[in-house]
Amino acid sequence: MLSLQLNNKNYKLMNNKIILSCLLLAALTSRAQQKMGLEYLTREPNTEVLKQKIQTLGHGTEQDRWLLMNYYESRKDMMRADSVLQATVGFYPLGRLAYIQLANKIVSESDVVKKEQIAAKILRDFPDADKNRIHHSLAYGYASVKNIPKVVENINALSTPGAKSSATMIVAKLIMNYNLPAAESLIRTQIDEVLKAGVPAPPPREGDTGQHGNARPAYFMFLELYTNILVKMGKYDEALKYAKQVYVENKGRKDEFTATYGLILSKTGDHKDAVPLLETLIADGKGNTEMKAAFKFSFAKLNPGKDPSAYLAQLERGMKGKIEAEVAKMLINIDAPNFSLKDANGKIVSLADFKGKTIVLDFWATWCMPCIGSFPAMQIAVDMYKADPNVKFLFIHTWERTEDPLTDAKSFLANNNYKFDLYIDARDIKTKANPAITAFGARGIPAKFVIDAAGKIRFKVNGFSGGNEAAAAELSAMIEMSKNVNSN
Repeated sequence: MLSLQLNNKNYKLMNNKIILSCLLLAALTSRAQQKMGLEYLTREPNTEVLKQKIQTLGHGTEQDRWLLMNYYESRKDMMRADSVLQATVGFYPLGRLAYIQLANKIVSESDVVKKEQIAAKILRDFPDADKNRIHHSLAYGYASVKNIPKVVENINALSTPGAKSSATMIVAKLIMNYNLPAAESLIRTQIDEVLKAGVPAPPPREGDTGQHGNARPAYFMFLELYTNILVKMGKYDEALKYAKQVYVENKGRKDEFTATYGLILSKTGDHKDAVPLLETLIADGKGNTEMKAAFKFSFAKLNPGKDPSAYLAQLERGMKGKIEAEVAKMLINIDAPNFSLKDANGKIVSLADFKGKTIVLDFWATWCMPCIGSFPAMQIAVDMYKADPNVKFLFIHTWERTEDPLTDAKSFLANNNYKFDLYIDARDIKTKANPAITAFGARGIPAKFVIDAAGKIRFKVNGFSGGNEAAAAELSAMIEMSKNVNSN
């Protein structure tokens, strides 16, 4: 089914018209119908009969035309697929396709004035449109431009608890980067609403969702975010009661929140419980500067006369040793495809321009949450090698969803103070593909490739699961191994 769900993990919808054609077909037909429809075309042996079928579909119903788009897209004929798409929208301006295009456009549009205009058009032309998604998108847009009253207005316009919960979570995470009291107020309101109705009971057995479905996990997600906001505000005593609830609910998971919980324990004087929590995370490479300081402080309180810095260094050596052993198993030897890109100044560069250097390619996009989540680790790695002229990082913005990806990417990096060398993998007008990432065969982002001085891909990594110290140490190990394998 086509999903327009706007949630924490994928507040980003397909804006690529060609890919959208496949999704649209899936939205209105069953998988069996799709398969039968494609077989109707792809298994036709007679060229003349196939042409007649294509012609009939091209003048048929909206669903017929979607089938034809899906057929062209499956054959990588993007120009014909796009042509059919445009003709279909023109012929059915009030059809389902036109609606879904606008629904996608309101999400991808960064200008809130234009968002409002798109919303008005949707509400005028499609009275049965999902108004919750419209207000959700507007709330996010206004959060991006720091207009808190309009955020609250659109949050309050949401008609269901689930929609309000999802939107509040997303915009609060954005707002907490520049207005902690406003984020605190939004989340506090949501928590109070849940408490008024009663916290959903836990499921009777492990793995069950229980009578209330996802309501209980959602409540503890709000408690977790609220805890993080309180910590940023320095309200450690208040944060402790919420942090303990979340920690117990999730059975002591090892992640960023556990680090936050350990930090809170240290700040509130519970050194006995803080030390083992923080020690485990640091040993797993999930430490950060603040956590390490808290660990040393609590360790010293529990172990007078012992050197906390020496013990911390021992933990870090162990962590790096384990990572290096794992990285050695990931070593590959594949010829890197040639590619061409434009840097932030418009200069065209290719693989040959970096001959003799170890290069790290990081394919990313501003809408990609895992990409952005990996950037603190990438900044650590960039800083580690900033004095090494033989190591080069290329942060390649790809799969754009805005009309001006260069400005979009430059603004994002500048606003978040990332010191990255930016390159643009722009979509080809004819093929509708982004050539560089296509050449590397990546199916998702973030996608990272480490290429040695001889032009061989030595490592490739997809996705990001957290742990900035570990991720930076892993990448450093890949770079060093790539240097060594080339020199041997």
